[in-house]
Amino acid sequence: MGKIITSGLVTGVISGMLLLLVCAYVEFAAEMELATLLLNVDFVYGGSFGIVLEVLLHLAVSVILATVLKWLYVYKKNLYMPGMVTIGAVTTLLYFILSALSVQDLELYGYIGFTLWVILHIGYLEALHLMFRLGM
Repeated sequence: MGKIITSGLVTGVISGMLLLLVCAYVEFAAEMELATLLLNVDFVYGGSFGIVLEVLLHLAVSVILATVLKWLYVYKKNLYMPGMVTIGAVTTLLYFILSALSVQDLELYGYIGFTLWVILHIGYLEALHLMFRLGM
């Protein structure tokens, strides 16, 4: 079980940071606030937690997801792909939930922002899968 947790920690941080960096690049290059949406927790108490805490919360969620998926990958192969699809569906729904709950108005450019959100989260799941296949 220790290897599963270590793998979840490493792969979760790597894939979570990759997702965050790509979202930040999109936000910088296209002024589409995907990174802001990704880290958005202002609806919890109406203020900002600060960027460091928001990134740590994002990475904690990523590590938890990676650990669960790694456990499925190792011990419950038949549930691994349904788990990936479920997490993909949940992250897709989070686009609508987070944008609706956001206290600040975010510039997401409608369907373009949604499409990029989905593509980037599929890339996140693909990065996890690749690292699992490589033995990480």
